[in-house]
Amino acid sequence: MRHFLRHAVLLLLLASTASMLATGGSIAATITIVNIDGAGEGFNDPTPFVPVGGNPATTLGQARLNAFTYAANLWAACLQSNVTIRVNAKMDPQTCTPSSAILGSAGAFTAARDFAGAPVAATWYSIALANSRAGSDLDPANPDISATFNSNLNGSAGCLGGIGWYYGYDSNPPGSDIDFVSVVTHEIGHGLGFQGRRGAQRTVDHKAHGRAVGLQQADGDADARYDPRQLAGDRA
Repeated sequence: MRHFLRHAVLLLLLASTASMLATGGSIAATITIVNIDGAGEGFNDPTPFVPVGGNPATTLGQARLNAFTYAANLWAACLQSNVTIRVNAKMDPQTCTPSSAILGSAGAFTAARDFAGAPVAATWYSIALANSRAGSDLDPANPDISATFNSNLNGSAGCLGGIGWYYGYDSNPPGSDIDFVSVVTHEIGHGLGFQGRRGAQRTVDHKAHGRAVGLQQADGDADARYDPRQLAGDRA
């Protein structure tokens, strides 16, 4: 039941955002992942890794990057934009206790308004959506989405009691491990324009006037968090 519900919500999310970005013609987009981790850490971690769930990587860093790219390609397959969507991505140690953790976060790097093709005047649009509507890159010097995920979820007992990331493509994490592809897919959605009030405010609070456009999300938070109390009803 857990996997069925997750897939149903994901399909609805993807279909909704596709309708937001589509402007006619065939649906396709290119999402490029820009690995901004340093040597030997995050997406570049050389720790040996055993391929799992369709992910052929043999190092931990490559497994992470493969899974992140797989999630991005799920979005790319159902969006339309002739402007490449660039995602700055990294994995860093973040808050993780034996009972709770920040899994990761992502958001639009900036926003744009009153561009050629804007559907509504005086309205801020997450930059990937604005680029799609404008048909050109409105901020070519910067990425469209910035994303960070928690590298502390590595099976250590001090972090969620030993729960770790699952980097397979098949949505079938063993035990209580957390499906990395599902979390990344959710967070990329924020960067594309699905934003709670706090996430939207973080993106546009440096703007003087105008309202922000983006779909309101149910959780209202830019960070994906793990709390077993929230997940207790989703174990069937």
